[in-house]
Amino acid sequence: MKAVHGYAVIDTETTGILTGGWRHRIAEIAVVHVSPDGTITGEWSTLVNPERDLGPQNVHGIRAVDARRAPLFGELAGDLVARLRGRVPVAHNWSFDARHLRSEFERLGIETPFDASSGVCTMRAAGRIHLGSRRSLADCCAAAGVPERSWHSARDDALAAAELLAYFIRNAPEAVTLTEAQVGAAFWDWPRIPAGTATAVRRSEPGRAEPHFLARLVERMPRDEEPVADAYLAMLDAALLDRDISSTEGDLLVDLAHDLGLGRNELTALHLSYVRDLAREAWADEVVTDEERHDLLTVAKLLALDHAVVDQILDEERTAASPAAPSGGKLGGLALRPGDKVVLTGSMARGREEIVEQAASAGVRVTGSVSGQTRVVVAADPDSLSGKARKARELGVPVVSEDAFLAVLDRLADLSYGVLRRAADA
Repeated sequence: MKAVHGYAVIDTETTGILTGGWRHRIAEIAVVHVSPDGTITGEWSTLVNPERDLGPQNVHGIRAVDARRAPLFGELAGDLVARLRGRVPVAHNWSFDARHLRSEFERLGIETPFDASSGVCTMRAAGRIHLGSRRSLADCCAAAGVPERSWHSARDDALAAAELLAYFIRNAPEAVTLTEAQVGAAFWDWPRIPAGTATAVRRSEPGRAEPHFLARLVERMPRDEEPVADAYLAMLDAALLDRDISSTEGDLLVDLAHDLGLGRNELTALHLSYVRDLAREAWADEVVTDEERHDLLTVAKLLALDHAVVDQILDEERTAASPAAPSGGKLGGLALRPGDKVVLTGSMARGREEIVEQAASAGVRVTGSVSGQTRVVVAADPDSLSGKARKARELGVPVVSEDAFLAVLDRLADLSYGVLRRAADA
């Protein structure tokens, strides 16, 4: 039997359990190198853009804003293969990772050795020596004295599995005796795939705020000619519909500003003008309510404008207020009417059936596909990579958060209740 270089301990985080027709994909992958004597000699990990909804984000904790900036599996396949050559694959619950790896490589037309018998499974090894009473990686590591980690991160899980493998190598080598199939996987005749074509992307730190999209625009002097800003303001309208600017929307605004040749100075002027229009609309009925002022303050914060600017603009526009009816265009953000069509995407915090029922009671129809008639797409994560979210952006349909959508449904319910009460009183 050939001598192997060591082990490649693998962990994947995926969008779901099933492959094949369910089209679940790898969203994060890690490989930790372990020498034949159990020493960890290297590690590599990256998020992977799964080109679809991320699935149970409450479990794996991967944010769409990070995943969409990550390489596709095909872009990192060469790097991955380079880390697998000459090494026995290992994973905790190997058959799961083997199935997803095989599926990803099959999409690229690449044959693999990955099946249930081709890798060392630390979960099975633990069972062979009766290590602990449960099968999870956390429980097996605890029984072996391996320190606790941030579970459900590919890097941390792979490092934990690597330390668990080292425990077996040193204390119970019979539990991880190599088979011909496992050695054969180490020396699989992989095709020559160029390596180093993709940059690994790690998860952002929990709680880290995304830099404001304006910070990604270079300072520049205003142009001599008047900038054509209608396209930018139209996109800003769509982005602010749910009174939030997701990272995806921020990127789109930055790209459009660059395409239009708009710098930070020009955009600040546009944003001030935008807030002024809102203030003018608020004063149109000669009264600015607390809700309207809060809405203005929210928009100002999203546009990196000081709250004092809102008070100043409101004071200035008060003198220009007229009794004309408000235009009803932007103030208050997202608005829905009975008969509007919406589409849901992603694993919502609230049960989907409950959301559909609440929408239906407000006269809003939840449909399964996105079209030009769709009012909004409601995403569990506004930066969603799902096909529905991508289609919405192609069509210019706003993608809004679950919280914003539910807040509008609550307002619709209150409105419907008021109408019914007035009808009953009459």
